[in-house]
Amino acid sequence: MKSHTMSANHFLRAALLAGVGGAAAAVALLPQFALAQAGSDQNQNSGGVEEIIVTAQKRDQSAQNVPIAITALNNQQLQSAGVQSTLDLKAAVPALNITTGTGGIGLPRIRGIGATGQGPGIENPVAVYVDGVYYGASFGILQSMFDTDQVTVLKGPQGTLFGRNATGGLIQITTLGPSFDWTGKAEIGYGNYDTIHSAAYVSGGLTKTVAISLSGQYDNQQDGFGKNLYTGNDIQNGKSWGGRAKLLWQPSDQTKVLLSGDFNGRNSAAPAFRNFGLNALGIDVPTAIEALGGDVHRDILADIDPKMSTRAWGTSLTIEQDVGFATLKSITAYRHSKFSYNFDPDGTTMPRIIVDNHQFDKQFTQELNLISTEGGPFKWVLGGFYMHGNAGNDASRTTGLFTFGNNGYSQDDNTVKLDSFAGFAEGTYTFGESTNLTAGLRFTSDQRSLDATVTQFNGNVPPAGLTTVTQIPSESHTFNKLTWRLSLDHRFSPELLAYASYNRGFRGGTYITQSDPIVLLKPEQVDAFEVGIKSDLFGRKVRLNVAGYYYDEKNIQVMQVISGAQTVYNADAAEIYGIDADLTWRVTSNFRLFGGINWTHARYTDFDTAVISYPFPLAPGFVIPTGQSCLGTFGNPFAQLGGNCLLIGSATGNKLQNTPSFTASMGGSYDLETGMGKFTLAGNYYYNSGYVGSPDERVKQSSYNTVDASLTWRSLDDNLFVRLWGKNLTNAFYWGQIGATNSGDNGTYAAPRTYGVTAGFDF
Repeated sequence: MKSHTMSANHFLRAALLAGVGGAAAAVALLPQFALAQAGSDQNQNSGGVEEIIVTAQKRDQSAQNVPIAITALNNQQLQSAGVQSTLDLKAAVPALNITTGTGGIGLPRIRGIGATGQGPGIENPVAVYVDGVYYGASFGILQSMFDTDQVTVLKGPQGTLFGRNATGGLIQITTLGPSFDWTGKAEIGYGNYDTIHSAAYVSGGLTKTVAISLSGQYDNQQDGFGKNLYTGNDIQNGKSWGGRAKLLWQPSDQTKVLLSGDFNGRNSAAPAFRNFGLNALGIDVPTAIEALGGDVHRDILADIDPKMSTRAWGTSLTIEQDVGFATLKSITAYRHSKFSYNFDPDGTTMPRIIVDNHQFDKQFTQELNLISTEGGPFKWVLGGFYMHGNAGNDASRTTGLFTFGNNGYSQDDNTVKLDSFAGFAEGTYTFGESTNLTAGLRFTSDQRSLDATVTQFNGNVPPAGLTTVTQIPSESHTFNKLTWRLSLDHRFSPELLAYASYNRGFRGGTYITQSDPIVLLKPEQVDAFEVGIKSDLFGRKVRLNVAGYYYDEKNIQVMQVISGAQTVYNADAAEIYGIDADLTWRVTSNFRLFGGINWTHARYTDFDTAVISYPFPLAPGFVIPTGQSCLGTFGNPFAQLGGNCLLIGSATGNKLQNTPSFTASMGGSYDLETGMGKFTLAGNYYYNSGYVGSPDERVKQSSYNTVDASLTWRSLDDNLFVRLWGKNLTNAFYWGQIGATNSGDNGTYAAPRTYGVTAGFDF
């Protein structure tokens, strides 16, 4: 049977790659037809799809010349697609899905590869870089897009040039920087849920060689999306703020020094978990909410209000020096983040379990790149990367009835340290004028170490209680891995590029401090095969990029919540294959359409240690396997009235979590010039086919659609604007996070319909 399955898989892979290859051959004829229609018109490219310059291979290149599946969006395109933060990117980038973890932490996933949970030392397999700086903390990736210049999403493992755990892909965010000409913009806005928005950016030259830029943003949603009916207080509301400063010194054309600093913070009433059905006491939570006159979609019942806060700041120094034959680039950065959340995970209004977590993450990174600049057939990049990380829990406590009868606490204090060294090299050789062979290697050595203490206080022991401190034995482990990239691309014409590649990606292991006992997570590995085409058709009015892929993934990191604590463990293997496409059509100089689709087949191929959930009350005759007990369940499992019995079983053949089989988006913008100024109508439609939230496929998010739109007026001098905007205009209800825990099936919901007006000016 196994041999038959592998043969079928090989057939599917071959069919997939052959199909995309056939598409490449077919599309190869289109540019010739398009050029014939264009004739000798020297202005055939005017009004065509604009070129976007990216640094996907550490050097400035047109995205259409890079043999990697890329979605690149500039500031104007982000506005047209309604993208206001990284969380919104899923509606504009095929194959990208972003769910949220505890406290609204962003968990991006590309083509089925991503994280389902977070914790100290757990880095996301979709790596996020802001201005070239790696963001290791998972709670630091939710970025505002106000001062963003460009977002580039690289799909698939980036095992060489961006090898820091990028097994799923890469999100590159480039923010506006200093310019020597004085420019700026500012805006204020107001939206429903009593939401206030303000932001500003200014940049200019201080001297002939020194320029500065400053930006800041403040948002305050004062009314919640729902209420905690037990306390009567709002939930899913809050405020956020951030700022960024950059100082550029450019003493000559050969030298560039950029000093940057940023900070951001959030306070919100989250995470707002709600049970889908029976809680651990056997109460049907949706029915109870309706009986109290609440909104079953937006309101919760919990004995405490959720509370979450994040604080982060960082600084970086980027130096670029032209040394003649190459450019030497150094990026030195430090980041410090804190994350606290307090919530009720048990789904009841009794204080059974109360979680009060305090996490921190500190990182220092140093990267050096030497990038060839001379002409000739061979281009190369040499580099080195070092990261020192220090992440952990600082007095994270669990209290409640299950902890000494609500008269005591269990406290975790731990630190997971990382020292990572990597060296990489990649070269591209051009055969003739049209064919490129690229090969690269990266060696990574990750050393993880653990220090942990568990403190328990039992207030029931007279006269003043009993404190027990358990020191977990310190330990360390080193993960070494060689990863690579090999690709071949050929340009059939100025309008068509085809490529094929093989990449290996690596995501280092770590200690999972939330587990009891603490476990060592195995490193994740992905072997990725991809073929694709990049085409500009019909006088460059239409841009169509298509890619097919096949992934062999090992040691997948899977999240499970047990007794309110997130733990992560390994699945042995998974297989992923699919196809995605990006389309941009410049219909006229004033009318632009864009969109994309993705189809992904993602299944576990070896997963016999999955956590499987069985709803309480257990069915008559249910037998708990010998040697097992219901994880996180207190008391007799056959007396439980609700929640889930969590047992170890097989999920082989099941779908990967948070991975929709099909997504599609279509958007556009239309400019209308009038005597009063320019009006721009923009909108974006997004479809998600749904996904599972647990390895046993029992908890599911059904398909949903969202529509975002805006209407913008700009003055004749192009300095003033007023924008009416709306997000999720159909008020689609869907969950931002879903899962099966011992407290029941639960999740946190995504934002409902929001709308407002924003006014501002540019200069």
